[in-house]
Amino acid sequence: MPSPNDMQAAISRMRKTIRRRVAVLWQHAYRARYRIERLGFRYRYSAFSTVLLLLISASVYLAPILQATLEPHYATEQSTAGLRSLILNTGSALIGAAAIVTSLVLFAMQVNIERMPHGLFRRLSADPKLLGSFALAFLLAIGVATLSTFVDQARLAHVLLAVFWAIVFILISFMYAYRRALVLINPLRQLRILIHDTRKELRTWTRRAQRAMPLLEREEAVGATSSLTDSTHDLARTTFFQVNSQWTDGAKRAIRHAMSFARRYAEQGDHEVSGAALNAVIGINAAYIESKGKTFYANTPFVDNPFSSDSFINDTLEHLRQNLQSGIARRDEQQVEQTLQTIAALVRVYLGIDYSSPYAPKSHAQLAAGYLASSVQAVVPHDMADVLLGGQRLMGQSAQYILTHGKPDDITALSEKIAFIACTGCAKKEYHPVTMEGISQLANLTFDLIRSRSHGIHFAVGEVRRDIALVAKLFLKVPDTPLSSSHSTFLGPYYSSTSTQSLRVRLTSLVNAILEAEPDNEDAKSVIQNIERWAEGLYQTEKELLLAAIQAKSHFTFDMIHWITGVTEILLAVSNAPACDHHSQNKLQEHARWLIAILTWIPDDKDTISFVENYQMTETLFEAALGAHSRGYDDIAKGIRKNLMSWTFKGGKYQTGWNILEKGLCGLAAFALLVGDEEASEMRTEIGTRLSGEGAPEQEIRDRTARAILERAGNLYRQGHWLSQIEVAVDKADHQKLRPLLEEIAGMLMGRSRSS
Repeated sequence: MPSPNDMQAAISRMRKTIRRRVAVLWQHAYRARYRIERLGFRYRYSAFSTVLLLLISASVYLAPILQATLEPHYATEQSTAGLRSLILNTGSALIGAAAIVTSLVLFAMQVNIERMPHGLFRRLSADPKLLGSFALAFLLAIGVATLSTFVDQARLAHVLLAVFWAIVFILISFMYAYRRALVLINPLRQLRILIHDTRKELRTWTRRAQRAMPLLEREEAVGATSSLTDSTHDLARTTFFQVNSQWTDGAKRAIRHAMSFARRYAEQGDHEVSGAALNAVIGINAAYIESKGKTFYANTPFVDNPFSSDSFINDTLEHLRQNLQSGIARRDEQQVEQTLQTIAALVRVYLGIDYSSPYAPKSHAQLAAGYLASSVQAVVPHDMADVLLGGQRLMGQSAQYILTHGKPDDITALSEKIAFIACTGCAKKEYHPVTMEGISQLANLTFDLIRSRSHGIHFAVGEVRRDIALVAKLFLKVPDTPLSSSHSTFLGPYYSSTSTQSLRVRLTSLVNAILEAEPDNEDAKSVIQNIERWAEGLYQTEKELLLAAIQAKSHFTFDMIHWITGVTEILLAVSNAPACDHHSQNKLQEHARWLIAILTWIPDDKDTISFVENYQMTETLFEAALGAHSRGYDDIAKGIRKNLMSWTFKGGKYQTGWNILEKGLCGLAAFALLVGDEEASEMRTEIGTRLSGEGAPEQEIRDRTARAILERAGNLYRQGHWLSQIEVAVDKADHQKLRPLLEEIAGMLMGRSRSS
């Protein structure tokens, strides 16, 4: 017999099963309802017409039965006259009703004239469907009245059926006119009608151009002989559009109407309609580009082409600029944001223009991008931080689209503007997030340039790097916060070594993918070459930033030190990839040497040394040397070891409390044993040279350091949880060799006092 607990468990499982099945049934019901509603919305007019036609057919089929039923009731002339009078009065009433409905609907249209542009009102008030429904109602009403003259005993059924269906169609006409009027005064539907009519007109002009091509073949042939570079342009259509310059008048008028909607409804606070109006502008531009086809000409830098300027595109961008100024004047942030989003969307639309040449610059997209940058810049003096944040994102996204569809050099103007706007955070505390967003967008552009398939990124990536350095150097002049460093926070999207969204972390993931690629992987080779181009000259800007951070005593110094060593490790890892050729390998290693050498430029004074060692400079250099050695780059590891030696004696001559001389010499000894006897011998020679040279540590510091090293040599076997990589290396080294080496180094430190 089952226990009570088993019974309760079974009941609980049964309840869960029932609830689950009920939930499944509800989901099936929701799906069925959605499908039925979708089918009903799609085929509602066809279904209604089919049902109406079936009813009319059925009434015609049943007419003899109706005739037989009515004949006994209207057997006398008096009864027939009464029926005739009824039909006549009904027809007269319907004529009056049609007049009243027509007046009311037209009055409603006139009342709404204030809500739409005058030109669009004239276009919609003459809507043929609306006027046609009124005309049909009048004609049917007159027909009903006229049918009274045909009433006799032999045609009773046909006359009554005709009157019945005429009344039905009059009511349908009234309902249709009412709904059509609602459609025409609805701004969203008006915009749909505007787009539909404009597309229809543009397609009409396209068909006219195609039909006129046989007449323009001779002109096309002549033009082809004079322009060999434009051989893929549609010259016949170009000629047709030049002759019929008025072909864009309707589209321009539609743009004016849409912009009028956008301004008017934005002023009223109805941003849903203003956004729909701006979307209409985008749709009209897309239809215009499709209709114009291969008749666009790019703006070349050395040749003045009169066909490169497009009045329709110029007018569109100018209307948007004016709309932006209107929003700024009223401090309507939502209107400004919608306008910026529209210009950014037009950048993507214009990137789809076919210039009939793969090498032609995307001049119209660049023009729109210039408008976007100028518009965002115009917002700067008006304390709209949120708008600036959104504007910078739009600029960054536009630059990424241009990079995908155009040339890398085309993004430099946007990059410069992003940096300029990001610099505003240096002057106003409220704009600090603007600086962070600008750095984030520039970091994204850098990463996209590195991943780009284009090989000509050298100029573009250099400009972006200089833009980042400009923003960072200016921002370092802002006082840093003591606890959470504002410098590290707001410059973190590019320089952080801990954020998962920073450039270094993304580069690390990219490099890991490259290391797994096959030697013949073309994509990996392209990325490697781009990394090499990005790293060229990188040490110049990073050295200036490191020194600026040290001068400002900023916590950003920590980020710079670890960013330099981290990128050095990335460059060495890439040079070790299977897809990396010999030339790129040499260049990457050279860039790594130059980059890590930045850490030797630390100013030689006590306060600076103490400040920098606060961020574990000795440990960082030691880890960098170990990383280079582990990857098999002994020459680079030797160079980093020399940097560590230089830093050890530069910082070791000051009493800073960080024991730089002791840690550095212990790390050098452990590294020398790891590399080999030759390295140990070279290390001894260099230590002796530095102890006997100028700027050597004072004897008191040497003696104290020697005693500490001797104490450490006597406790090599002690166990501990080491956080220091130098201590870890000392713990893992061959203690039989390390102890005499440390004792020898201690003896060299105390040598001067012994000789005395």
